[in-house]
Amino acid sequence: MRGINFDLPFVVETAPEYPGVTHVAGDMFEFIPEAEAVFMKTVMHCFGDDECAKVLKNCRSVVPKTGKVIIVDVVLRADDDSPWGDIRAKFDMLMYAYTSAGKERTEEEWRKLLKSAGFPRINFIIVPAIWSIIEAFPE
Repeated sequence: MRGINFDLPFVVETAPEYPGVTHVAGDMFEFIPEAEAVFMKTVMHCFGDDECAKVLKNCRSVVPKTGKVIIVDVVLRADDDSPWGDIRAKFDMLMYAYTSAGKERTEEEWRKLLKSAGFPRINFIIVPAIWSIIEAFPE
């Protein structure tokens, strides 16, 4: 298996070497390296919709029709009575307090954002954790 660790230059400079991993320095707001799949964990909630749309459009420009974007992030639900529901809501308040535009999103907000960036097919995988898995496909 091969993978790319794409991160800011100061992070890549100190990243340890791993077999099959290529480190690429860059800025996701400017470009994304070509890949069959892009994986982002707890990244999107740090930014507002405009910034996220820019990153996702950059992903769409490099992910092939058969590829996908995998996002691990909070998905808020109004009827969430799981042990994680309250924690998810508190994460939203934390993002509001500590970022200029970051937020947790509902399933509908995720759908709107992903569709606007060119990912019309979306799959939500709910797991017993704070985060959910979101698969976004270009076709």
